[in-house]
Amino acid sequence: MESFIKQAFVVSGAALNIAGHGCAHGYPAVLFAQIESSKGDFKLSDHDTSWIASVVGVMGIVGNFISPVLMTKYGRQKAHLLTTIPALLGWLIFVFGNSVPLFILARLLHGLALGLRTPLAAILVAEYTDPKYRGAFLGTFAISLGLGIFLSHLWGAHLTWKMTAVVCSMFPLIAMAIISFSPESPSWLVSKGKYEEARKSFRWIRGEGPVQMEEFEAMVNAQKEEVASEKNEPVTKRNGIFKTAINSIKSVLRVFKKKEFYKPAVIAISMLVVFEFGGAHMFAAYGNTILQAVLDKENAIDVAWQLTVMDLLRTICAFLAIFLLKYCKRRTILFTSGLTTVLSLAFISSFIYMRKAGLFTATWLLELMPMSLMIFYTVSFCLGLVPLNWVICGEVFPLAYRSLGSTLSTSFLTPSFVISMKTAPHLYSSVGVEGAFLVYSAILTFFLIIMYFLLPETKDRTLQDIEDSFKGKKNADPEVQMTLINKTDSVLVT
Repeated sequence: MESFIKQAFVVSGAALNIAGHGCAHGYPAVLFAQIESSKGDFKLSDHDTSWIASVVGVMGIVGNFISPVLMTKYGRQKAHLLTTIPALLGWLIFVFGNSVPLFILARLLHGLALGLRTPLAAILVAEYTDPKYRGAFLGTFAISLGLGIFLSHLWGAHLTWKMTAVVCSMFPLIAMAIISFSPESPSWLVSKGKYEEARKSFRWIRGEGPVQMEEFEAMVNAQKEEVASEKNEPVTKRNGIFKTAINSIKSVLRVFKKKEFYKPAVIAISMLVVFEFGGAHMFAAYGNTILQAVLDKENAIDVAWQLTVMDLLRTICAFLAIFLLKYCKRRTILFTSGLTTVLSLAFISSFIYMRKAGLFTATWLLELMPMSLMIFYTVSFCLGLVPLNWVICGEVFPLAYRSLGSTLSTSFLTPSFVISMKTAPHLYSSVGVEGAFLVYSAILTFFLIIMYFLLPETKDRTLQDIEDSFKGKKNADPEVQMTLINKTDSVLVT
């Protein structure tokens, strides 16, 4: 229990950081609505709002590539601490600023914080937590993100946009305090050859049980093997900057050819694309438009309560997903959720086409069916694909390439976000929401098939065990892992 509390303490820093990101994601709606309804001279044009809303992605890409440098050189804990600084500065600019350039600057800082945190958060939780708790802890990220969006909207309904920014700034501030008191990641310390420091950190976080110590020794031995293999590689002389750059490129290409790197990379990229085009951000931004098309309503006010139901349902599903991640296998959740999400999108699209063709005339059916299908879609997507995005991306990369792999995969998130958000309105106006849903279901199907053939079962397996499975080693058995964990729990309880 003590180790669980310590792990929960460390994870709470990441969760609060993500909740702050959720607030930043929901804050523009508060800002735009209050400025538009105000009677002052200061107004925002469509050009202004589009820049304020979308500029986050620009610095997000920059942060994605800075993050691995910070993670590798300074450690997970210090890199995590640094992510709270631009987030806090962004909120302070919103509090004291009152112009479009300052709003854009604040959003750039929030984008930088998001870009720095995205490759780091899942890795941090995966390295700090016990395999049997890891899925549940990673599942809290979806809850944190949803609660952040919900709370920013709630506070914005009762406070001014400046006071809302003040309250939202508490998330990175509290996260900063928690991270400051958290230890360094044992995995990073091992990667730097600081084995005694790593042992102390590992014992503090995870305890000293036989399974825990076996996991730690396996991690140390794997790192020593990696160092030994690097020493055996031919050493090339440095003949200037150009030659050094060529050698660096060759070194990176050698990494890309290793199946323990490229398989996890393809899996993580596929998972992020599924997450984005499944509607993770699109529904939050275009929920009114989608519901108006599905429910056949004219105005946004006509779907207000339905949108609230969807938001609450997403939060409830995020809580329930924690229990699913605890008791069900990853592949079972992933492909059940993926299949039902694809089917729900196809059913919604088919229903709209048939309704337009006049095949449905009964009033009760026209009222009941579309909302039921939207609930089916929300539950299917949010109960599996949303939380698994964090879990899978945090589990699959080997220690030696974790920073590089996480950066490579998450660098696809921002372009996916931009493409999905920018193309959605054009798809809705050209082929309708029903046509767009068919496109999204096709995209999801393609990437789910890729993951079906590449993704191993990762539940209750150590990160070293997962890495060995990608390398093709046969000593990795998830059932044996689970048996050992259960036996250790029984001994500790006795």
